[in-house]
Amino acid sequence: MNKAGRSLLADIVGVLSSHVLSMLAVLGLSVLLSRILGPEGYGIYTSLFAVPMIVLGLVQLGLSRSAIYHLGNQLFPEGKIIASIYILLIFTSFVGLLLTAAGYALVANPHFKIHWMLILLISIPFFLGNIYNGGIFIGREQISVANRLQWMPVTLSLLLSIVLVGVLGWGITGALFSTFCATVFIFFVGYTRVRRTFFFEPGLYPEILKSLAGKGFVYALNFLMLQINYKVDVVLLQRMVKPEQIGFYSLGVSVTEQLWLLPYAVGIVLMSRTANSSDKIQMSETTSLMLRTSFPVSLLGALAFILLTPVFLPLIFGKKFLPSISVVQTIIPGIIIFMIYRILESFYAGFGKPMLSVKILIPAALINILLNLWWIPRWGILGAAWATNVSYSVATSIFLWFFLKDSRLSLKDCFLPRWSDGQRLLRRFYR
Repeated sequence: MNKAGRSLLADIVGVLSSHVLSMLAVLGLSVLLSRILGPEGYGIYTSLFAVPMIVLGLVQLGLSRSAIYHLGNQLFPEGKIIASIYILLIFTSFVGLLLTAAGYALVANPHFKIHWMLILLISIPFFLGNIYNGGIFIGREQISVANRLQWMPVTLSLLLSIVLVGVLGWGITGALFSTFCATVFIFFVGYTRVRRTFFFEPGLYPEILKSLAGKGFVYALNFLMLQINYKVDVVLLQRMVKPEQIGFYSLGVSVTEQLWLLPYAVGIVLMSRTANSSDKIQMSETTSLMLRTSFPVSLLGALAFILLTPVFLPLIFGKKFLPSISVVQTIIPGIIIFMIYRILESFYAGFGKPMLSVKILIPAALINILLNLWWIPRWGILGAAWATNVSYSVATSIFLWFFLKDSRLSLKDCFLPRWSDGQRLLRRFYR
């Protein structure tokens, strides 16, 4: 179905549904692993992913978003763009392997075993491939296919972990191997669908490679800065606290970040629509509509988390994870505030302007690092949570100021709901 046949709400609900499925699978995986591995084992497991996630933010060259931008704007023939994306996949995978290995050597965590790191190293090309496949489908506005590629890997990983970790008792090795198998399988599912759905022109196209990599490099910088802001606290905690404390912190952050499901869904749809539109005024108004409708819903979600976490977190994850409750309740303000950032960032990314986000995230990341170094020794994992709150608030305030100035909208336009908002969400979106 083409864009004229879908409402904004329909697309958002579709993306949100897929992420709810992903969330449930992630929740199930977190419950399984935290209960079986315990705080220390779960802390080591989550720490293993910190380095490759940061590296992936750099080496993917922002090709997922670059693909959305190039395919949406039809800058080159579709088949040549897609072929060039897979050529760049080979190059970025090689660089990713080298940088991740160097990162593990630099961190030198004595709790990491060689075969654990090797499993994640081998997974890197397939992590990247799944990101690129998703970008291709979103760029061609086949959001429903991208949705399926979103929830399938983590669901399959959960099912495999139940067998390898829960039944066979393979521990961290089983959890990592489950992720590897799920990632590889879904990559080939996505690649096969791309080859069957789109016209494919194998070949070497220097101009397209240069354009994809050039625009993608800025998207990559943006993603890298986001990952640094997301993961730097876990990296620094490895040097300052015990693994079980990292387990408490990681679980608390993971639970709270589920509040980002709605803004993430909004961002996916908003970027896809923006990339396929030349009317910046209309898309600015659409962005303000997204803020007005999603922010109040997220506030209600935050209130529910504050009230229900003390009851349900120990019930689901066990009483040994009681310290995670304070992490959830402490970091919620920053998570809610950064929701605004994620929506605004998707708007400018769709118009091919990711550098604005990079410029804003650099000082925010520096603040995050400095505050972590200052507050973790004093207040432990809660110090890391407060550092995140301050960093997210600074970045969001700057981005919102710029958007209001650029769009000539007011705070009232962005945050005060209107009676007509429901009708606008249901209205079909035309070019």
